[in-house]
Amino acid sequence: MSVVIMPAQRPLRGIACMLAAAALFVGMDSLAKYLGDHYSPVQLAWSRYSVHLIVLVVLLAFMGRLTRAELESRAPWGQFGRGLLLLGATIFAYLSVRVLPLTQVYVVNFSSPLIVTLLAIPLLNEKVGAKRLLAAVCGFAGVLIAVQPDVGSLDAHLLLPVGMAICFALYQLATRYFAAQDSALTSLLYTAAAGGVVSTLAVPFFWVPINSEDIALFVLIGVLGALSHFALIEAMRSASASLVSPFLYSQLIWATLIGYWFFGDYPTKATFIGAGLVALAGGYLIINERHRH
Repeated sequence: MSVVIMPAQRPLRGIACMLAAAALFVGMDSLAKYLGDHYSPVQLAWSRYSVHLIVLVVLLAFMGRLTRAELESRAPWGQFGRGLLLLGATIFAYLSVRVLPLTQVYVVNFSSPLIVTLLAIPLLNEKVGAKRLLAAVCGFAGVLIAVQPDVGSLDAHLLLPVGMAICFALYQLATRYFAAQDSALTSLLYTAAAGGVVSTLAVPFFWVPINSEDIALFVLIGVLGALSHFALIEAMRSASASLVSPFLYSQLIWATLIGYWFFGDYPTKATFIGAGLVALAGGYLIINERHRH
């Protein structure tokens, strides 16, 4: 998501908002994991983006921010394509959490900043120094340690979070590219609209009747998605990215606790070691990016 980074004024508020965003993201994905046994990921993504769009429009209207200036984009098709990348990441995520522990999924997803670092070279013509390349290599090593893939009998399910991380990395690169053309709210609106429109067109082919007791959970997925993005924006507005971004790694804590309490998944020692290595590498890249600019 594209955000306007403001001067650091309220660091504690920024940290609190980022911690809230991390918890909300994990809550949303946990609901998708719970519902994923009975419903298609496309149906879950439809709920996530449709409700997200409705909540976003209502909140912006209440705040007086639903103006023509916010609705118009200088690159509408590019923004729409950017939204589709996040939709792809969401569907890969919902497929992943159906078959893999939450912690493993998040460890692989945290490799997206490292993928961004590598893809920025050919796609954005950015120069990447030796330290950034070393951090990327260390991060990928952490993913391999945490996931421990068996090369002889590679589990195809592990490719799902990899697809999620790649889509999310491309989404971040597209966000960086279009950031100079549109405001943060315009980008956020197009992100929700792209996911909502495309998933609405696709969902009839994957529709499963929703049980009455699950309707509230479907709505809650979208509400958590909207609130998590608002919390993320507020975190970036309240403090510098280098300060608040590393706190997004607190998702690993929530994923571990929820995975253990509700799904009976307990990470191995290797998962913790690998996750720590990924977090260190990602944190270095975030801080280094801030210093570069």
